[in-house]
Amino acid sequence: MRTWRVLGIALCAGLMACGGRETGVRFPGATTGLLRPQRLDSLATVIRQLNAIVLADVRDISTDYDRCEGPRTVLHLAGVKVLLGGAHPDTMQLRLFGGSLPNNRYVEMSESPRYMLGRRYVLFLFNRDWRFSPVISDHAFRVEPIAGREVLVAPNGKAVTGVSDRAVETETRMLFVPEGLPGIGTVSMSPTPVVAFTPCGVNPDGTPNCPRLPASSPVSNEFFPVPEPWTPKPPTREDVASTLGIDDLVRRIDAAARAIGVTPGGYFASRPRLECWDASPTREPAK
Repeated sequence: MRTWRVLGIALCAGLMACGGRETGVRFPGATTGLLRPQRLDSLATVIRQLNAIVLADVRDISTDYDRCEGPRTVLHLAGVKVLLGGAHPDTMQLRLFGGSLPNNRYVEMSESPRYMLGRRYVLFLFNRDWRFSPVISDHAFRVEPIAGREVLVAPNGKAVTGVSDRAVETETRMLFVPEGLPGIGTVSMSPTPVVAFTPCGVNPDGTPNCPRLPASSPVSNEFFPVPEPWTPKPPTREDVASTLGIDDLVRRIDAAARAIGVTPGGYFASRPRLECWDASPTREPAK
């Protein structure tokens, strides 16, 4: 497997538009009035770049390829409901970086949230141009019914418990295996997509201990269904007693936005308009 490590992930909103070397390759479409994303280091910086919070069902997942956009996994959303911010239609497509290449190899981003077919999500959408995803960083929360509660599960497998000046907080134990395993800041290419779950053990603290094995399935040109989320042990009522539901989370984000004088909304880019995917600021991994 050949891997490229991308610089500055934590401060540049997850591989979106960090400064680095220029190759001269620019997106060939209209680039007038680009709104480049800013660093995400607090809740306020998230809110200032928030177009909308939407609730939507992932009805289908397909793949697409464009020379400049690169490989894309396309989420087909239905039943879209705007909870806060700008208006959106009731069906949408989100073009996320990653998927099949024309040579049948597969590209994925290690830190990007992964989405489950048929599940409902609360998504924070950018009001900036973006390169890898219109969803702000890891602000993609899967709605799961647990012990009679509506629980929002973050990509790290933990549930949303609050909102602080720093971030949306997830302070439960790991309730599900994280969807975005593992690593920080890598874009990798491999012969097959890594989607197969392998048997997991359990660490002493209750977190999963899963082997890192490549999938052996052939590359599909369509979509990759994801198995049911594996849990180290079934979530209990006590695990989710202090979690926030959808309405609670939205109210707290709205209150935080009002406190800093920000009204979510404005611009939304349905397609990436920044540099072509093969113009990433990169370096070869250390030997």
